[in-house]
Parts: sequence; C-alpha cells; structure tokens
Amino acid sequence: MDSSQSGWWSYLGFRDFWNRPVPRPEPRPEPLLPNPWRDVEFSDDAYKKLQEEIKNHQPHPKASTTNILITGSVGSGKSSFLNSVLSELRREEFNGRVQTLQAVRPGAETSTTQHLKCHKFYDKMKIFDTAGFKLEKAINATIILKKIIDGEVAEGSKFDDILKTKSSMEGDKIHCVVLVISIHNAENLDPALIRFYEELIGMLTETGVPCQLLVTFIDKLVEKTEDLKSLYRRRNIKQKIEMLANKMRISMSNVLVVSNYFEEMKINKIKGTLLLEAFAQMLTAAKPFQERM
Repeated sequence: MDSSQSGWWSYLGFRDFWNRPVPRPEPRPEPLLPNPWRDVEFSDDAYKKLQEEIKNHQPHPKASTTNILITGSVGSGKSSFLNSVLSELRREEFNGRVQTLQAVRPGAETSTTQHLKCHKFYDKMKIFDTAGFKLEKAINATIILKKIIDGEVAEGSKFDDILKTKSSMEGDKIHCVVLVISIHNAENLDPALIRFYEELIGMLTETGVPCQLLVTFIDKLVEKTEDLKSLYRRRNIKQKIEMLANKMRISMSNVLVVSNYFEEMKINKIKGTLLLEAFAQMLTAAKPFQERM
C-alpha cells in the first residue's frame, strides 16, 4: 500500500480499527464456590447420626406429637418426597428398599391424593399429606389448608368435602408447614403460584406457624448421584435457590434441598443424607412453635 493509499485508509479510520486491541471475554466464574454455603457432611457416621437424631426426637411437653404438613402444587415432587423420606424412616422394616407408599403419576394433571393422609413414626411424629393443588383452585386450597393447620380437619377427610362441611372436625394442629416446589420452576415461576405462596407464607407468619420451602428434583442439575456431595458448593444451584427464596420472600435458612428417590430400588447414603437433613430441620423448626402453644 503506497503512502497515498495509507493516508486515505487513515482518513477513513481503518488504521485505528486494525490497531485496536481485541477485547478479552469476561472470565467465567468457577462452577464451584470456594466454600459450601451450607455445612452438610456425607459420611456413614453423619448418616447414622441423622437417623438417631430423628429417632430420638421428643416433641415439646405441650404437644403429644410433632405434626408436619406437606403441601404443594400438582407435579411439584410432593408425593415422591413422601415416598423417599418414608422409605428412609422405615428402612429397617423395608430392608433398605424404596417403597411407593404414596401413588406417583409423573406428568399427571390431577392429584393422586384425595384424602388427608397421616403417616406416624415412633409414636412421636406425624407427616400429613394433602392433595396437590391446581392454580385455578388456589383460593379453595388456601381455605382448606388453613382449616387443616388449625386442627379443624380430621384424618381421612376428603378434600372436596372439607369446604362443604360448615362445622369443624377434631384434627391435629399442625406445627410446621412444608411447601414443596420443583427446581425446574425456579426461573419461570407462574405469577399466580408466587402470589399463592406469598399469601400462604404471610398467613403462616401472622399465626406464627413455621414454614419451610422444600426444593425437589435437585439431582437434575448434576450428572450423577455422587455429584450431590458438592451440592452446596455449586454456584448455579445456589443462584437458583436464592432466586426462589427471593421470589417467595422466604429466608434462605428456611429453604431445604432434596433429591427424591425416583428410579432407585434401594435407598443410598447420599440422597438419604439430604432427605434426613431436611426432615430433621422440619422437626427442629416445629419445636419453638410447640413451646408457644
């Protein structure tokens, strides 16, 4: 290129363009955090200690049993969680095999649970199972849940009949409510579902009943079960959990994370640790409320 051409290209600004440094892309954050945001130990000893902690649980003297209510929308993983945690709590009875104590229909648009069910363990704790609700009937779900929480619904009651019954029935007062939600919904939560959970959490806050948010299907964010050991160091998982907590306006300390048994035939230490950690936390959350009764 002669001097005249060089001057012409300089005039057009191409010399500066070619001499301009190439911008470097922003470095991607490391997939693993330097430290776990929650301290959970995955070992045989820790697994056994959790089993003993739950087995030795004692309700406050003001309550004969610790009553946990599990609820969530259709497809949230509620029934799978119940099957998973019940398999853990009854592992000796079932020889360590995963049991389907609650019907699960993947992809079903209606709930398989039609009556208020109660599962009792060690004569000291009860898990109550509700029908998975649909958003178009969220108002009815709120009314039904409040009656159950207040101990105005008897075990075995059909959910469709609860609203029709004007007089209250004698039931068990709930000491901790667990809202189940799938991690799949973290980024695309239906605004109606957010409003429903916000109203329910607000109602529970006013009455003082502890509330826990249980996040399921966390195993879908890792390649294999072994990877769950680094669950609380995985940056992408923490970001999704924080997103859910912010949308639901609930403290991160009240968010529990589990991986349900779905394909497995036998329980295992890794998933079992997460399930028992979550259940132990539910029992712990219930105790201060029992004391205030």
